Amino acid sequence: MTRQLDWYKKTKPLIQNTMNPNNPLQTIQTSFHTALGAVSEFTALLQEPQKLTNYFTRMQQRPDQLFQDLAVKGKNMEQDMNSFFKNYFCGGGDKSPYPKYIERADGQAFNQPYEIKGTKMYGFVVEGSMAKLQEVCDKYLNDPNNGEIEYRPAMNYLVLTFNKIDSLSSIYPPDYDKGTVHEEEAIFWMLTVVGKRVGPLFIAERLAWFMPYVYVNNSPILVSGREVYGFFKELGLFQIPELNQEPDLFTVDTLVFKEFSPTSQSIDARLLEVQRINTGENQTIKTWDTFEEAARAIASLLFDNNEILIPGLQLPFNLLEYLLEKIVPLVTLKQIRDVENSKKACYQALIESPMQLQTFYGGKLFGDQFQLKINNFASQPIVQDLGLHKGYPAGSESITIPVKLGFVLHFDFTLKDGKAVWQAPQKN
Repeated sequence: MTRQLDWYKKTKPLIQNTMNPNNPLQTIQTSFHTALGAVSEFTALLQEPQKLTNYFTRMQQRPDQLFQDLAVKGKNMEQDMNSFFKNYFCGGGDKSPYPKYIERADGQAFNQPYEIKGTKMYGFVVEGSMAKLQEVCDKYLNDPNNGEIEYRPAMNYLVLTFNKIDSLSSIYPPDYDKGTVHEEEAIFWMLTVVGKRVGPLFIAERLAWFMPYVYVNNSPILVSGREVYGFFKELGLFQIPELNQEPDLFTVDTLVFKEFSPTSQSIDARLLEVQRINTGENQTIKTWDTFEEAARAIASLLFDNNEILIPGLQLPFNLLEYLLEKIVPLVTLKQIRDVENSKKACYQALIESPMQLQTFYGGKLFGDQFQLKINNFASQPIVQDLGLHKGYPAGSESITIPVKLGFVLHFDFTLKDGKAVWQAPQKN
């Protein structure tokens, strides 16, 4: 009885944390999914009672993960039941005009959504140019959709992250059954305001992150990101410290063309390098135990009163409220080059995909100073595209850019199904 009481005291706050008092509908859905998953798990244990001991051990050691797994299982069961009733009682079946995806054992475009565990994210904030960031939004997001949806840079800051991820896996079969993939990556993040024009006015609706440059360490991560969501990922080789190591040096090597010409040969070369300037003992000036603490601290360091002003509208947007939602919408341009005409895209769409925080383990704000070095290659116009600093000095092989602040976060998250918010007309 004492062990049961201890377990209840341990799990009660976890149960409460899964419920969002500000969203009753979400609370009801989560409760229903968890209960449905528990019924399924109990039924399976009745059929295999020898697994009861391992199950009770799991309940005591990782109740947080248990509740998450039950909720996922319940949600899957609900989707299966909805599909069953649609097929057999609604005269339905899959109404999608798309054909069934042909699976392969060696396929590398894993089916989404994804569960990503053990993310160690080192972030470095640098300053770009609003004018250049608007050009990026226009080229990759606004011009393709002819103004149906408009994306504007929300700020001139960009965040360069170096991420080490313990495991990435599909949540659903068949790829769930294949296993997990270790991931390392470096990403430039820019925050955008999404809205529409109504006459001369820009009506802001939401915020979304766009990633103009993404480098990853293996082909399944690259292929899945490009083919499923439209992330324009490139392969890279990384140096990223572990959490128990000093954050002295972060590097990215990738395949580059130093200059463009018919005779240029691609080479593997160092592209990015973030280095800690002071070489003494690492000075952590703040430690965060919760995601809320981290979000409040970062927002307060970047903006007055945690508010940003939407360009061209001067309407305050509360960044902190957005961050505390724990859901980060990502926007991508997903496109496939046409095989008959290489200047055309046979498929082109703007995809918004929610990245949702699951578990936050902690974080730190560094008091150290860092600098970003970007080497100059024609095939990697990062400095020019993002308006970093004042560009390369004439004849320079590289440029060094000051880092405004550095931090590290440790968390788990899920990357959910995306939604096409705009799609180009298809060829008949």
